[in-house]
Amino acid sequence: MKISVIGWELPPAFSGGLGIHTINLFSIIGHMHDVTIYVPDLGYEFPPYPFHVRKVRLSRSRFVSGYAVIEDFYDSVMDYNDRVVEQFDPNGVDIVHCHDWITFPAGIRLKEKYGIPLVVTFHSTEYDRCAFFNPQERIMSIEREGAERADRIICVSNLTRRMIVDNYHADDRKIRTVYNGVDPYPYISYPEQIRDRDVLYFGRVTSQKGPKFFMEVAKKVLELDSKVKFTVAGTGELLPEMKRYALENGFLNHMDFPGFVSFRRAIAYYKRASVFIIPAVSEPFGMTVLEAMISGTPVILSKTTGVGEALNHVLSADFWDSDRMALYTISILNHRGLMKTLSDYGKMEAMRFTWRRSAMSTMEVYDSL
Repeated sequence: MKISVIGWELPPAFSGGLGIHTINLFSIIGHMHDVTIYVPDLGYEFPPYPFHVRKVRLSRSRFVSGYAVIEDFYDSVMDYNDRVVEQFDPNGVDIVHCHDWITFPAGIRLKEKYGIPLVVTFHSTEYDRCAFFNPQERIMSIEREGAERADRIICVSNLTRRMIVDNYHADDRKIRTVYNGVDPYPYISYPEQIRDRDVLYFGRVTSQKGPKFFMEVAKKVLELDSKVKFTVAGTGELLPEMKRYALENGFLNHMDFPGFVSFRRAIAYYKRASVFIIPAVSEPFGMTVLEAMISGTPVILSKTTGVGEALNHVLSADFWDSDRMALYTISILNHRGLMKTLSDYGKMEAMRFTWRRSAMSTMEVYDSL
């Protein structure tokens, strides 16, 4: 089978979960099928991969010191889709697979032009990214058309599946849920750290991820136990607001805001944390949950975190219920038996989420066409 993937991120040129998904999933599929991944040419060189990489030069970006500078994201995305259609090689291609709205327009046009079956993956929706506040209609329109025109739709959780059925009226019969995976080796091979009453938030500091509710949890926990420390690892537009909240409420000295952290440093944060909290307003999957669990860290997550639907050894609450999350946090910190149970069984549960399993499920979707 010959598969053309229209992507956006590919390590070392990536900024989030989409790049991690792309490299892990297609490194497996690429050993079994002929895979070509189209990505924007941002000036990066790629190492040898078990698939072909086709770099697409953008016409609306400029290069500084060898790297592309994207000034208007939406315009650059539309430009990229145009260039992909221009440069696409249809010879022998059996399937076009597009990821998120940023590649759907190209996939739709390629299906129209060459009659190649189209698979789209929803890693998130515009509703998720804006935390249901003021979603952009032009992006929702692209997502709606992608859901309508695709021959098969892959969603990273049933939470996302319900969202595109309810909001975009997608045909549920052509949707498959395929969970993401996690590579356990970097986490289980990292030396164990002393877990010293440190509570961790790790991810983008944006409305979608719910950092405001994490700060509320911190305030309430510290009212009961002044020895607890809190870490907000990540960057985002709400970071100054979170620092100001801690300062105004008198607990800034209990907070650590390291900003962006490298992959290896992120593992260290997971391994030393006693509790990991993700109070996301809407998180389609939540790869950080699996990363924390496989590191042996007990997890508290919001009910609107997609991966939670497939987990048993986590504690969950409504994203706005900082009282309950604070109670859970204190309970884990003060009851070693609960901490050990969530740690040990959580680690075993997270090990089930493998990229090979994700790849096999994705290939089943291909075979159904």
